[in-house]
Amino acid sequence: MELQLVRAAIARPGLVNAHEEAVLRTALSLARLYKVRHAGRDIGIGSYLEPFREEMTRRLKPVLLPPRGNIEREQLLPHLRELKERTINTRDQLVRRVANRLPFEAIDREIRHKQLVLVMGGGGGTAYVYLGVMSLLDDYGLLPKLLVGTSMGSILALFRSRMPRYEQDEVVGIVRSLSWRKLFRTLSTENRYGIPAALRLFLRSGIGRYFGVDSRGNDGPRLSQLPIKTIIAVSGIRRGKLPHPLEWYEKLIASSPRQLLNPLILPRWFQAIAEFTTRPDILTRVHLGADEGTADFDALDAAGFSSALPGIIHYDVFRDDPRMHALLNQYMGDHGISRFIDGGLVDNVPSRAAWRAVHKGEIGTRNAFILALNGFSMKLTTPLWLALERLAELNVAKNRPWAHLTHDFKRTLSPLTIVPTVEQLLTAVDVGRSALARDMQVVARVMAPLPRLAPAPV
Repeated sequence: MELQLVRAAIARPGLVNAHEEAVLRTALSLARLYKVRHAGRDIGIGSYLEPFREEMTRRLKPVLLPPRGNIEREQLLPHLRELKERTINTRDQLVRRVANRLPFEAIDREIRHKQLVLVMGGGGGTAYVYLGVMSLLDDYGLLPKLLVGTSMGSILALFRSRMPRYEQDEVVGIVRSLSWRKLFRTLSTENRYGIPAALRLFLRSGIGRYFGVDSRGNDGPRLSQLPIKTIIAVSGIRRGKLPHPLEWYEKLIASSPRQLLNPLILPRWFQAIAEFTTRPDILTRVHLGADEGTADFDALDAAGFSSALPGIIHYDVFRDDPRMHALLNQYMGDHGISRFIDGGLVDNVPSRAAWRAVHKGEIGTRNAFILALNGFSMKLTTPLWLALERLAELNVAKNRPWAHLTHDFKRTLSPLTIVPTVEQLLTAVDVGRSALARDMQVVARVMAPLPRLAPAPV
């Protein structure tokens, strides 16, 4: 209801004035409270607010979510006249009832301050427009508290997680240093945790140095050590459910993803991907960094597995790393998983995972705004990819209700532009900034701290 109110207030400035909007949004925020973090503990307060919550739903939902038409000031006015006093009284009663467990400041902060959660979907080179969004958010002073990514979105999430503020020059420098030869090889190797494919992804040799990986034995950060909490979506293949022998996937296409453009190869590869996405018994969702036993997964390994598209990209762990091998064997054994592959096959825009993390208290507040970015949305301008985009939309659609705003990009780089030129990257940044610019007024207004309606009760 809050987002609809903000959108309506921006579109029609005469709907409510600033004070009236603050009263309505404070009432809605108070009604949503059920747990507040203080001194490292979550304090449950939902039962105290149940009558107020039911009252706000009964009174405001028909007005802010009308079955037809727009929000009308005439329908808001009867509620506005007494809502401020009712909200302040309810807040003060709550503060007094829990005074021995929660200070006023903790409750006040939870009501008035939102944190930003950024969800970034997969789709190969289409994801580079997200960098423009990061740049725009930084211009507005909006820093993510939680990053959730899939496939290429997970790699970009790792880059954002290592920077207190978004630094475009640094990102351009990283991309300038990348090459196909650093990231991919056509070696035919064994497989242990992934599925063999035409290309082997060497993520550590490609970008590891930006995460502290070096020849002296430094392995880079665990997910739990990243400055910004990060969750990475991966698809787990249930044991005994792989549709074809492992060797079949390695020979599915030739040694370059560009072979997908071959009309003789594309249908065969598409059918192989469709087998994974249309049979729910094959795959299970895995959220590394959120699922129990995964917080200490190697961050680069998590992003590597999330980017391992069957038939095209194989990622695996062969280095001498007893700790990581133990974690992988433990998790996969406990959950009946035989292999990890691209997270986009089950969770291409993992908004629900973001919502669950917020409401489990992973970022210290339940008052969050979830912004989801979908670069691999269905586009009539890219007919070659439309069938695969439709498959992705099957799981994206299930995630849409869990984000406050999902932006579907209509212009992106090609999915095959995994290693863009600097010129292509800067174009993607400009496209991303322009695409989200129209929504930024809403995002910035929702994220701005609410004014305090009244001082703390005496």
